[in-house]
Amino acid sequence: MIKELLEKRDRAELLEFLSEYAEKDEKFANAVYVRFGKPDFRVEVNKIEKKINDLLDGITDYHVRDSWGNVSIYTGDIIDEIRQRANQGHVVLAFTEIELLYRKLLNAFEYQGECEISDEAEYCVTVMSDIADKATAEEDKELIFQRCIDLASIDDGKNYGADYEDKLLGISAKFVTSGNRARLDTALSSFEMDRREEAFKLIRFALISKFDGADTENRFIAENLKFDKIRIIAYERAMLHKDFIEAEKLCKDAIAKEQSHYRVSSWKHKLFDVYNEEGNVEKTIAAAKEILLEGDKTYYYKLKALLQQQGTWDSQYKTLLQELSVKLYASYFMNILAEEQEYELLIEQLRKHTDSIFQYGEILAHMYPDDICGIFKEQLCKEADSAKKRSAYRDVCTHISVFSKTGYKAEAADLIRELIIAHKGKPAFTDELRTLT
Repeated sequence: MIKELLEKRDRAELLEFLSEYAEKDEKFANAVYVRFGKPDFRVEVNKIEKKINDLLDGITDYHVRDSWGNVSIYTGDIIDEIRQRANQGHVVLAFTEIELLYRKLLNAFEYQGECEISDEAEYCVTVMSDIADKATAEEDKELIFQRCIDLASIDDGKNYGADYEDKLLGISAKFVTSGNRARLDTALSSFEMDRREEAFKLIRFALISKFDGADTENRFIAENLKFDKIRIIAYERAMLHKDFIEAEKLCKDAIAKEQSHYRVSSWKHKLFDVYNEEGNVEKTIAAAKEILLEGDKTYYYKLKALLQQQGTWDSQYKTLLQELSVKLYASYFMNILAEEQEYELLIEQLRKHTDSIFQYGEILAHMYPDDICGIFKEQLCKEADSAKKRSAYRDVCTHISVFSKTGYKAEAADLIRELIIAHKGKPAFTDELRTLT
């Protein structure tokens, strides 16, 4: 709309308007200059530094913090300007400015509490990476390479969570050469025992892959399989070369070492893929069943398809349902029962888990009208008794509407009257209930 309006104006009129508006709005004037002006490196850096200083002014003062000791800052305008410079091709200028912001944020870490400073500082590293991707000149690449290593070594903010060294050295790795590799290798060595050791190992692996040949690369992978992401690299290579024995071993070793039992191991999914790709039907079926019984409902359909292809689905179906009733969450199991049209089993589950009546009541109402009516009323009375605020009262009323629309209009009306009497001490609730009459 604005573009169409401006297209109808002549050049002189537009220039006059823009000049007049820029004189009244410093932010707009700066945007025009950044977009169209030729930057003076030192002037631009000084300008950004002033903006940063103004932003962080008083950040060490207790009185600017909230009751939790936090401060809130917004670097978006500064970063937008820096990104514009990068998009114009002024990579070194943009990187110098984002580095300046990053360093000053780190200086403020001691006063951050749990505020936004850490998020803003980490985002600066993301912006650095984006700017680095725009570098084309070799001298620009070398400058960014060296500066990111320098930034990774500074101590500012380290005691307060400024642990972005892996991301910074990852940016340096984009521009590593045989000539400067030694410096990056040395920097990585400083973090070999760090809690983020895996991240630094992956950077080192990238260097080895680029410079040292297949034998050294394979040896490095074999020596670092304890790191999940490096084991994944080994697994993917084994699958690429159809080395199913090695891929199976990598999966089983990882599963044996895992300690979490709260979710299905991703390595079990990978093991399923190994057997499936290999064409080992029996092992694929066993893997799918194990994953399903551990709670991943999506593998029900994969298992069903495999058993149907094998011709054993009908003979195993009932036994499988029995196992699922014990192993799966009730909500997952009921969903399967509904899809398989196992309505008799579904009504049994509904009697135990009445909160699912609003999902399955309509499906079963014509077959079990009295049972479904009773379950609806039981659940609605539970919800009414536990409701303590207006939003909960409205939820009850919404569910009563579902009850009515399922084919129980008269029963719903009776229930509304009963609830109004039973909960006369909750006037807000009775008001909501009367909207249904």
